[in-house]
Amino acid sequence: MRAALLALLAGLALAAPARAQEQLPDGVVLPLEGLGAEEDLPPVPVTPEALEPESSIDSESAGAVASGSGAMLRGLDRLSGETVDLEIGAGATAALFRLSVSLSDCRFPVSDPSSDAYAHLTVRDRDEVVFDGWMVASSPALVALDHPRYDLWVLHCVR
Repeated sequence: MRAALLALLAGLALAAPARAQEQLPDGVVLPLEGLGAEEDLPPVPVTPEALEPESSIDSESAGAVASGSGAMLRGLDRLSGETVDLEIGAGATAALFRLSVSLSDCRFPVSDPSSDAYAHLTVRDRDEVVFDGWMVASSPALVALDHPRYDLWVLHCVR
């Protein structure tokens, strides 16, 4: 009985639909039949208000950014657990633990200065560049300093 059941299951697994086994040319999409997904979803009406931009944001300055005079950074020594906040000016270099941190620019959205900031940093550990790029305040792990002992992230721009 058990052998017959296993044989039946193996036969079903091998008998995949012929459509799935065919090689289709690029750009050919087969319809999904019998799934019922189309009937389960209610239609979503599109209103003219949904297509217009929000009135609280000026459409010309929505994507505009401004440069700050500096940035506020936070560093963490993973071994000791010590955190240090560092305010650094644009174009300046400062020491953070045994790292040397240079800030090229810190930018923020004009429409909402307190929201997201991103800064271009160059970080050196004993004259070896360990990070050179843009770091985003809202997503510090997106482009992060890859150092075995220290973490560094941008808090906000200084205006």
